[in-house]
Amino acid sequence: MDGVGTAAEFDLATKMAKLMTAVELEEAPLELTAHDVRGEPVTFAAAARGDYRPFHVGDRWGPPWSTTWFHVRGRVPVAWTGMSVVAVFDLGFQGHTGFTCEALAWRDGKPWRGVDPNHRWLPVRSSEVDFYLEASAIPTAVVAGPAEAPSMIALRESKDPVFVFRQAELRIQDPSARKQALDFKVLYELALALPEGDRRTEILEALNRFANSKDPEDVKGVLSRPSTATHQITAVGHAHIDTAWLWPLRETRRKCARTFSTALALMDEYPDYRFACSQPAQYAWMKESYQTIYEGIRQKVAAGQWEPVGSMWIEADCNLPSGEALVRQFVHGKRFFMGEFGVDTRDLWLPDVFGYPASLPQLIAESGGEFFLTQKLSWNDTNKPAHHTFMWEGIDGTAIFTHFPPADTYNGNFTAGEITRSAADFKDKESSSRSLYLYGWGDGGGGPEPDMIESAHRLRSIDGAPQVELGRAADFFAHAKREAHNLTTWVGELYFELHRGTYTSQARTKRLNRRAEQALREAEIWSVAVGEGYPADVLDSTWKRLLINQFHDILPGSSIDWVYEDAERELEAVIEVAGRITTSAQSSLAGSGDNLTVFNVNSHARREVVEIDERPVLVSAPACGWASTTDLAPTHLEPVSVSGRVMENGLLRVMWDERGLLTSIWDKEIGREVLSAGDPGNALLLHDDNPKNWDAWDVDADYRKSFVQLTELARANVEMEGPLRAAVRFTRNFGSSKLEQRMVLDAGSRVLRFETEVDWHEEHKFLKVAFPVSVRSSRATYEIQFGHVERSTHTNTSWDQARFEVCAHRWADLGEPGYGVALLNDCKYGYDIQGSVMRLSLLRAPTHPDPAADRGKHRFTYALMPHPGDFREAGVIAAAEDLNIPLRVVRGGISVGERRSLIEVDTPQVVVEAIKRAEDSDAVVIRLYEAWGGRCRARVRTSLTVSRAFLCDLLERNREEIEARDGQLELDLTPFKILTLKLIV
Repeated sequence: MDGVGTAAEFDLATKMAKLMTAVELEEAPLELTAHDVRGEPVTFAAAARGDYRPFHVGDRWGPPWSTTWFHVRGRVPVAWTGMSVVAVFDLGFQGHTGFTCEALAWRDGKPWRGVDPNHRWLPVRSSEVDFYLEASAIPTAVVAGPAEAPSMIALRESKDPVFVFRQAELRIQDPSARKQALDFKVLYELALALPEGDRRTEILEALNRFANSKDPEDVKGVLSRPSTATHQITAVGHAHIDTAWLWPLRETRRKCARTFSTALALMDEYPDYRFACSQPAQYAWMKESYQTIYEGIRQKVAAGQWEPVGSMWIEADCNLPSGEALVRQFVHGKRFFMGEFGVDTRDLWLPDVFGYPASLPQLIAESGGEFFLTQKLSWNDTNKPAHHTFMWEGIDGTAIFTHFPPADTYNGNFTAGEITRSAADFKDKESSSRSLYLYGWGDGGGGPEPDMIESAHRLRSIDGAPQVELGRAADFFAHAKREAHNLTTWVGELYFELHRGTYTSQARTKRLNRRAEQALREAEIWSVAVGEGYPADVLDSTWKRLLINQFHDILPGSSIDWVYEDAERELEAVIEVAGRITTSAQSSLAGSGDNLTVFNVNSHARREVVEIDERPVLVSAPACGWASTTDLAPTHLEPVSVSGRVMENGLLRVMWDERGLLTSIWDKEIGREVLSAGDPGNALLLHDDNPKNWDAWDVDADYRKSFVQLTELARANVEMEGPLRAAVRFTRNFGSSKLEQRMVLDAGSRVLRFETEVDWHEEHKFLKVAFPVSVRSSRATYEIQFGHVERSTHTNTSWDQARFEVCAHRWADLGEPGYGVALLNDCKYGYDIQGSVMRLSLLRAPTHPDPAADRGKHRFTYALMPHPGDFREAGVIAAAEDLNIPLRVVRGGISVGERRSLIEVDTPQVVVEAIKRAEDSDAVVIRLYEAWGGRCRARVRTSLTVSRAFLCDLLERNREEIEARDGQLELDLTPFKILTLKLIV
């Protein structure tokens, strides 16, 4: 490199290292004693009462996941009086900040600052040193590569110390030497970042002169020359803290305390420092467990230094949660920020989430937001994003101002090189001159270090670099949107071309999540129906338990085993609590007696077969309501039957061979074959699955080259022969696993169900089910939250090729004019439809970071639904909803024939997503949406006594009053429009 490293010049890199080392002078010892805590962490008060043993630098400490409290004492030498003194520590750091041991310093019984690999020193203001370090022994997880990933659950039991305490001493910090070192560092980094030319040469010559003379005047001129750049970077301090990932939730609480206390301390030292922080759930932890930190946050929010951002309760995954769950992320997140700080956030801040559905812009706008931020798509493996600043338009037409920080990181280090590259790489220079830069240690927390803020000051305006300001994200968004012009509009989903395995990994957690979402939906609607005693507080806390487990490293399946031990327990508790509420409400509504009362939470009337006391019964129920009934005579229904290897009802005839593979599904009503000629249906395909980089996260495209079809049949037996329900059970053994399927067809139904149980003990395998169908289309349709999207079934372009695995919710449909086939599921998310083959992802078996991910027992149901006509008129949306939320039948005293519907809509185009009590009143809130992608006028009828009705935003803030006459409302809906109604009852 010209100007660096020649024989006639100083080695500038070596000189910089020497200058940085010279910042700290002399040393004086600190005395340590230690108190060990196994299991759950304890409070400071409890730790202060503990028994402390002598401890010395060089001693080992910290069995995995334990806590060691160190009492630190010492005296500043008299000769150091008046000097800047710091206490310096190396706890035995192994790796980057956030991924190794770390500590929270406590002074005078209060949390003070974090200690980690990049925050090693604490300022000492008095001659007597006396404080505590609450040190957490966080072991290193293995997320990829040939090394085996340890079980973190097993490591909790280890008694072997992991870390060696390497340093604990007092040092003098020379402010003048530190200034010179940082001046030199910034200029050296800037020179390396600049192309060959006069400015680069000028800086290198100045640095060489300083290296010879040690005279600060030699660099003063090149450091003070102002920038002539037109690009303005707003730099915002940031500490991305994964709510759980390679550490459990309990440890994240402490990570927040360490990071937040450091941020507060730096704000006192640097009044211009601004820190943006998302995830209200983490703030709530501080309010609960670290009151002094929380009060400090309150004060800094009021002062404008601490900026709440993000709007969601946590930085949620956006592929997998239901539409209503995403709504509640906004509701709980924004209400917390408004209630606690008076801040109505206008942005959705998701820098690290694995893809963004095309319904998200409407949710941002409907919650009062204007802006969206991420940088994750910079990781795309095939097509890099073409823009950094653009308008993102969703399926309903809502457009949101969107920014991808061009540094392609949310953990910026504030080097001059990263700053200059950020401006140079900005892809929208013709329409905007502003970009955002997020700096600070993150993922495991830590946040900015003082040297980063010092670099920011030096880079504020320096020739060769862009203009840099320490600022607030809200101000950046406001200025950037106001000044931008001729922005490109991106229409549709922001598909992430990586981490496609997260649609499938940790299947038990995904199933529990789906069930928890449904359980809360039911608990709310039936509690509204009861009227009195609505359990608002219980539902509030239970929703938050669900929402926190939708964090983008929990629900996608990319965390350590301990996280899933916690997640499964928490989600089961959500289901249990919501189930108790539903049971109590339904008992109150049904009363005492022996008549059958059928409850239907869905927004369409239903007539279907259920099993009561192991006997199939045909029942019916109105939309969003209940009915008392007797066994309905199956009039006008041709019975279903099983004969040999044939199952059929009045609509479908299903045939299979001696291996249990489907050879034909004949549509009797239409007179056509559903399956492709010669290709078996319900083909279970076991693929080798060895992604190159991120085991739990990724599925690589070449997995498709290696697979076996599971054809060996252990046994088949008929369990039910009709006339209302037919069922055949197939049992297969393969590898170390066992799979049982109950193929079910009901009288009068087009839905062929496969109720599946798997005892899964494979490793690096990927199980899919395939249905080759006799339908041809270049596009397939997939359900997303509050609507659906179309995707290609071919690989014409690189964009099509990258979508070899996609996310959908309860259904996907492949249709041609006049006919189609839908593939439904009750807890799966990964699909691929290539050509005429429809495939659903069932199970994976990664080994990193959870060495036993997904091993064990699984239950799930998928279903094939051949249908005439378009999927909309054919009722695919309703069928998928019904598969996911079965009718509930209880005994009660309601007279036979009595029925009530809370809400009815006169068109299947409009789906009711939620019925709940308002957050701040006794009003009833109804969320509905247009599901077909068309325009319609809908009449909504309610049995509630309504005095007034309002259209609201997602936070239930009134927008306009609408007429409610005799319990009826008329609504005009545009494609995929979400409406929130508030009924005053």
